[in-house]
Amino acid sequence: MKQRELDSVLQVIENPVRRRIIKRLSQEASYALQLSKELGLGQPLVAKHLAIMEEAKLVTSVMEHSDSGPNRRRYSLAKSISITMDVAPHLFKETAIAFDAVPKVRGRGKETPFASQAVKALTTKDEPERLSAISKVMDEIDQEIGAIDEQRVGLLSLRNDLMNEAAKTVVSLRDLDTKRVAFHILEEHDREVGSISQSLDIREIVVRSILEELERDFFG
Repeated sequence: MKQRELDSVLQVIENPVRRRIIKRLSQEASYALQLSKELGLGQPLVAKHLAIMEEAKLVTSVMEHSDSGPNRRRYSLAKSISITMDVAPHLFKETAIAFDAVPKVRGRGKETPFASQAVKALTTKDEPERLSAISKVMDEIDQEIGAIDEQRVGLLSLRNDLMNEAAKTVVSLRDLDTKRVAFHILEEHDREVGSISQSLDIREIVVRSILEELERDFFG
């Protein structure tokens, strides 16, 4: 996901009312009036937030024709994304990964975890048994995600300890540009003159000189 698109999504979900609407729409598509009643909010307020979310392309809508009453606009989520943000001293990282609305049971060239269980659950013919099987697989997947999240937090904590120690050396360097380049190398694992120059808005000739010094003294 591009940075501009991520910024747009973050601006939408920072509002708690919009997050409540998103949570409800994650269950099924709905109408402004129905959302208003279920969430205990005024319909004009719900309509306003839906318009903001639709402009950000997080929500989409279609007008449904009715023979028994006025036409109604039906809203549904338009994106399937995972957003993570890590913030700590000497750490800021935001990541957004989009995935298809239809679940995938196979990865790129190899079977993903729980794929065989998912296939079996999804192809169970009896509807009650299928729902039960899906529930069990989802429970196992959620437990695995929880374990991965715990491991990720542990790794982030260790990384932060290392970065805090490295920062003691970086902040003692001679000038601001050198410090910025050093932090960029540590955080982005990038030593390409062109990309550093563009990212930090420092002339390439200056970046090249700084890199030579840093690689000689620290990153050899």
